[in-house]
Amino acid sequence: MNIWRSGVLMNFSFEQFDAFYLATKKLQFDDYLENRPDGKEVVILSTPFPDISLVFTRDEWTDFFIIIDEALYMKRVYELVHS
Repeated sequence: MNIWRSGVLMNFSFEQFDAFYLATKKLQFDDYLENRPDGKEVVILSTPFPDISLVFTRDEWTDFFIIIDEALYMKRVYELVHS
């Protein structure tokens, strides 16, 4: 499974994707809110790579998790078809 966002491509096995989903699905934007130097509200999401983080505006955060849910659905379809 791949997540491609703003010039960053992250590759996951199915198991890694499940772990990523479980680790992030309950995160609330307002609980991790920070401000960029220009004052825009963002969330910085750490990755397993200490020098790489993902930065999201509120709209990007919402869209990202809609897409993650869609990917999870398609993963389940794939598993049903190929099991």
